[in-house]
Amino acid sequence: MVWLLGFSSAFDVTDVEVGGASPETLPAVRTAAEVPPDTSLLWLDTADLDARVQTIPRVATVDVRRSLPHTVTVSVTEREPVAAVPLGSGVALIDGTGFAYRTMPAAPAGIPRLVLGPGLAASPSDPTTVAAVRVLGALPADLRGRVVEMAARSPYDVSFTLDGDRTVRWGADADDARKAAVLGPLLTQPGSTYDVSTPDLPVVS
Repeated sequence: MVWLLGFSSAFDVTDVEVGGASPETLPAVRTAAEVPPDTSLLWLDTADLDARVQTIPRVATVDVRRSLPHTVTVSVTEREPVAAVPLGSGVALIDGTGFAYRTMPAAPAGIPRLVLGPGLAASPSDPTTVAAVRVLGALPADLRGRVVEMAARSPYDVSFTLDGDRTVRWGADADDARKAAVLGPLLTQPGSTYDVSTPDLPVVS
């Protein structure tokens, strides 16, 4: 039994299956998930394999599982863009955590532009970035899809522009659910600026 479990090739890894990766990300995942020859599935360090795949910027989560007798399954979830931050001659896509994971010449259709305050860079550790993506996440899907540009100068000064050149002044990243509920009916009124920074006293001008 000791020889079978510790020294034989009966449980050597011969197949690494990858799921959830797009065609663009798949080669990088396969490379990161490579297992050295003669590695026993029983003694495989799945935490190390997980960490290696997690270093790929476009990967949000990883799940590594053993499947006896010879297979390792690596399931990944890729990051989804919620906004695009101007960067040089292109943009950096950020996900719902504020993490910038990919640069592109232009934002994909339906992804709003995010303009941060002077000196700020998109990051999950930047309160202004986090405030901006939290506000986007608080909006109903149909309204979120109409956001053209978001401006966040600080966590307390967030606003965005909708299609039709209408501006919404959100204010602080607080009472987001209440503000979103108030904004929907407010947008049925004629105007160009909709202020829900104080949701109990909304203003249209």
